[in-house]
Amino acid sequence: MSLTAAPGKLLGEHRRPAASLALGGLALLASWMGHRYGGYYVGTWAPAALITAGLLLLLAAAGALGRMRSPWGTAAAALLTGYTAWTFLSLLWSPDRGEAWQGAGLTLLYLLVFWSALSLLASGASRRWAFAATVLGPAAVAAATLPRLAPEAEGMFVNGRLLGTAGYFNAEAAFLLLPFWAGVYLAGSRRVNPALRALSLASAVLCSQLAVLTQSRGAVLVLAASLPVFFLLSGQRLRGVLALLPVAAALVITFPGLNGVYLSGGGAPLQEAVRSAVPHVWLAALGAGAYGITWALLDARWRPPAGVARAAGAVAFAAALLAVAAGGAAFYAREGNPVRWGQEKIEAFQNDDRSGQEQSRYLSASGSGRLTMWRVAWEDFVRNPVLGVGTHNYEATYYRLREERAGYVRQPHSLPLEVLAERGLVGGVLLSGFLAVCLAAGLRRLGGLNAEGRAQLAAASAATAYWLVHSSLEWFWQFPAIGVPAVIYLSLLAAPWTRREDEDARRRPEPSLRAAGVGLAVLMVATALPLYAADRYAQQSAAADNPWVALERLETARRFNPVSAELPLREAAILERVGDWPGATGAYAAAIRLSPEHYAPYAALAGFYERHGDAENALRLYRKALELNPLEPALLGKVRRLEEASPSSPARG
Repeated sequence: MSLTAAPGKLLGEHRRPAASLALGGLALLASWMGHRYGGYYVGTWAPAALITAGLLLLLAAAGALGRMRSPWGTAAAALLTGYTAWTFLSLLWSPDRGEAWQGAGLTLLYLLVFWSALSLLASGASRRWAFAATVLGPAAVAAATLPRLAPEAEGMFVNGRLLGTAGYFNAEAAFLLLPFWAGVYLAGSRRVNPALRALSLASAVLCSQLAVLTQSRGAVLVLAASLPVFFLLSGQRLRGVLALLPVAAALVITFPGLNGVYLSGGGAPLQEAVRSAVPHVWLAALGAGAYGITWALLDARWRPPAGVARAAGAVAFAAALLAVAAGGAAFYAREGNPVRWGQEKIEAFQNDDRSGQEQSRYLSASGSGRLTMWRVAWEDFVRNPVLGVGTHNYEATYYRLREERAGYVRQPHSLPLEVLAERGLVGGVLLSGFLAVCLAAGLRRLGGLNAEGRAQLAAASAATAYWLVHSSLEWFWQFPAIGVPAVIYLSLLAAPWTRREDEDARRRPEPSLRAAGVGLAVLMVATALPLYAADRYAQQSAAADNPWVALERLETARRFNPVSAELPLREAAILERVGDWPGATGAYAAAIRLSPEHYAPYAALAGFYERHGDAENALRLYRKALELNPLEPALLGKVRRLEEASPSSPARG
């Protein structure tokens, strides 16, 4: 038997369970990254990318890629492939190619996940298994995180907000809440194992409780916005309401304690507030699990008549309307005219007004500098409408073009603006086309699905809506722990839903797809492996006590990643420490060549000259850095001080 025939035979004999396990493993890989800073760093996402490349090679060898050739799946895969290719092409015009290389590799990871998930679903992978993996993975991370909160409170919280395992408040909230509607679907489905239903409901409660600790306002608003998507599309609305009840009840009961963590400040009060809140979170999750198992066992033994179910659904709908009306009345009594209130919140967002956060951050409407970030991104697009400024090259333009200071910024905090600014109109059309095709592929099938299928479609659509809207306010593309599950949900929408579609796709020829899959996997290895090796050697350099060993490791890292501007900056600092000033000067100059539009390398070399008494070169480079970052007070101060000390300064004259 040939090497290529063996995987095909294995997949043929156990195709459905093997495909389901592989798709579940792909989803769990995202949760593993969620436990390690959300996969933000190369050292985490590169191994995941190599594993995904191995999976795609296996699928190509097994002849599984041809099965994804449904018309909608083909269109979606082609658009995302085009977007990825355009991202790689942007290395040609990106001033900082090191950043562009990493961004291209991350985009390629998402492409490989989509191709793999699409072919696995077309090979018979269970959507239910995929939903379960996306729900239980983050819940396992949350359960492992919860015992650490009190002992490690100072490291896990900043200003009373949970950083969590993602290392960023809003990313932690999105990682926990993205699978929320998948959990609601699983908890309410009669076709799901009772134990899994209970676990899914407990997971939804556990993750939502931890998400409250992040004090992410965007997460709450976006989750509320995705709610009508789920209920409008779902064929099991009453079951959805019954699944939501324990989640809502748990949040009402525990919110004062969870909000108290934010209000505690820090130090011992923070630790005590966390220690007090954690048991209530466990109890809420256990209570939801007990509710879920009781409901599931009752479900297995008794099915209400259709008339009773419809009546109960009507009652639930009426109760929901009454609750909304009561909430609206309470809001009017407290805040007055809602139009005026909305205008005030918009003004607060524009002016970064933080009033209200002394009671809870959820009451504040500050934009946290986002308007400035968005204006710069739009200006980048207007100046470079076709090509953009280059993948992951927004940061340098932000410091140069901003009109207000908003702290340390690397991304524009909006996926649509990030794409337009960095990849131009071409990138925007390709990515938006991919998203539109996936959503249209799912929605067009709505009328032909049974209640279970509609519930699955609703869960995938609501999760996708959550990701799309929240990503429009944040920089989640750089967190594959969030991006990978989102891509899997998109593949659930684009893949064949009916047996006839599946059979039609399998009859299509696939040799070209097999070759393309192998090519993409090889490209992933060629992209991720050098980045990973360079990162490992850089970490070894940072950990080395001997500066010569540290230099040796950095030199090796630079051979693997010769376009990184960060590595020569590290090397320059070590060379300066050991007294090799010419070598340090050369390393600083290399960093400038590799990132010519960012102020930081110029400022670093200027600092070197200043420390060693060359005021003239220091002033020249500080001025250049100030041109690239004109609102930085530290640079202004250095330029003024050196100008005043210069013999040719007008002030001295």
